Amino acid sequence: MEDSTTASAKRPGTPPGSTSTEKRAKTEHYVLERDVGITEHVLPDWTGFTAIIKHRFADFLVNEIDTAGRVVRLTSYSAVDDPKPAATEEQQAVAALAVPEDAEEAFEEGVRLLAEILGTEDAERVRVHLAPKHTETENGTEAEAKADAGLLLERDLDKDQRRAVYRVTNNFFGTRVHVDTVCGHLRFALSGGKNNKTSTANSRKLQQKRQRGWNAQWDHIGDHCRFVLEKENSDTMDVVQQLAACLRVNVRAFGTAGTKDKRAVTVQLCSAHRVAHERLQHMARRVRGIRVGNFSYGAGLRLGDLSGNRFVIVLRFVRGAEQGAVERVLQSIGSRGFVNYFGLQRFGSNSVASHEVGRAVLLGDWALAVDLVLRPRAGEPQGINLARGCWARGDVQGALDAMPSRGALAERAVLRRLLSGDPGSASNWAAGFSAIPRNLRLMYVHAFQSFVWNRAASHRVRQYGCEHPVPGDLALRRVGPLGDHGEPADADADGDADEQPDVPRRLPQVELVTPENLHTFSIYDVVLPLPGSSVTYPSHDTLQVYEQTLTAAGLPLSRFGTQGAREYRLQGAYRHVLVRPRGFSHTWLRFDDAAEPLAVCDS
Repeated sequence: MEDSTTASAKRPGTPPGSTSTEKRAKTEHYVLERDVGITEHVLPDWTGFTAIIKHRFADFLVNEIDTAGRVVRLTSYSAVDDPKPAATEEQQAVAALAVPEDAEEAFEEGVRLLAEILGTEDAERVRVHLAPKHTETENGTEAEAKADAGLLLERDLDKDQRRAVYRVTNNFFGTRVHVDTVCGHLRFALSGGKNNKTSTANSRKLQQKRQRGWNAQWDHIGDHCRFVLEKENSDTMDVVQQLAACLRVNVRAFGTAGTKDKRAVTVQLCSAHRVAHERLQHMARRVRGIRVGNFSYGAGLRLGDLSGNRFVIVLRFVRGAEQGAVERVLQSIGSRGFVNYFGLQRFGSNSVASHEVGRAVLLGDWALAVDLVLRPRAGEPQGINLARGCWARGDVQGALDAMPSRGALAERAVLRRLLSGDPGSASNWAAGFSAIPRNLRLMYVHAFQSFVWNRAASHRVRQYGCEHPVPGDLALRRVGPLGDHGEPADADADGDADEQPDVPRRLPQVELVTPENLHTFSIYDVVLPLPGSSVTYPSHDTLQVYEQTLTAAGLPLSRFGTQGAREYRLQGAYRHVLVRPRGFSHTWLRFDDAAEPLAVCDS
């Protein structure tokens, strides 16, 4: 990366060291499976076939499986029974008040109610003092003079009478009127005075009182509203960002167990910190392509709070193999399983793959990371292509103006931050990338981990097959709760835990397979590490794949996971090489209409 002096001379749309040739190098094709390390099959003689996946959004259905092993479904759109505490006597009394909408009528009705409590004479004194008059005096308006002095009623009142007065003034006299107690006597004051310290104190007390009531509500029902989110053709993080904007809360108020495919119909659990289900239900109507329901209150969700996913996948227009040959492969998936690759949804299918952004992040090359997020690419809608074209020409403001508000969460965040900083400076590139929501930033570095893992898994399967462990493998015994694929749930990690980066995650214990203990393991116990600072690597030649891949990326294995910004220092994880799906089945269908739905989603 160039130094800041050189970088500052370049336009914001041209990162240091980039050229137009480099910028166009990756725009000519979509990312294919072989580009991200997916090359091997469980059946070594299988040559594959062609089919169309995700022809319709409903051809790819994903239902999350929660930590208790239950398939998450959207079964109810109605709100839950109101979980708030039963109303107190005071709240019931306030609810019974009929407050006129007109302020003057409300004031007169309040004076009438005060007369029932204090008597006609004192109620009239309160009326005269609080009535809004604007006659000029030597020291300002009469209202300001009254507000400075206040009206003290020198009479004794019991607790119930004082509570009744507060109830009337709080609900009928508006926010400019404050009542407090001085030496056991009530004092009425307006908030319009320049030196009205009583008004300030009362405002603070009222705010604290409201905050106590707000906190008490959540203490009773739980801090998080949990709900089921069904989305169609939407990115999980983009949906969360839109909900946060509609609710006017920080995006970090939301929790999910994981991200789901965009071009699909997916169902998953989410949580929102101190957001009432009524607000969530109402605001979700403003976000296109989603439905929410099955509300409850309890603990918030963190990444990884799931045991798997249930898929229904429709493959249309199957070509290149006889039905009998495909049937053999399907039976093999059910009986032997499949190589547990990270699929294309982890990397994106367009011409700039997510793992390339992750590599730039781990190198600390923020200018390249920003450019990879914003550069033109194949296969995107016209609006986004127009915005990316503006970026390629160096028109940052034009790129922001043209960038659609939906489906371009990272891009808009980066462009806004770049425009607010020092154009071209090294720190501005870093600030621009950091504007992307944290979970999405970490997805990029997880994608790079996944790319390395895929390459290692392909070498392991190609070199040693899928029948049994070999000396030099890493193996994990099956203990504890079973995950979605019949494997320990904590061993099929998607990447590093990222909710609390300063708290190390406990990794499962692995053993090196040797000729002596070989008979105690099966192929389904074999794992490979996602690279990081705390994992063990296999001792056979698959280790060289890690070393070569990371060295080629400029990230030597000896220092991987320990260099760069602390936020991106990766601990690593383990993932099974081979998995067998639970409940696997398949059906052959013939259809005449290509748009005919062949799978049924929750809604």
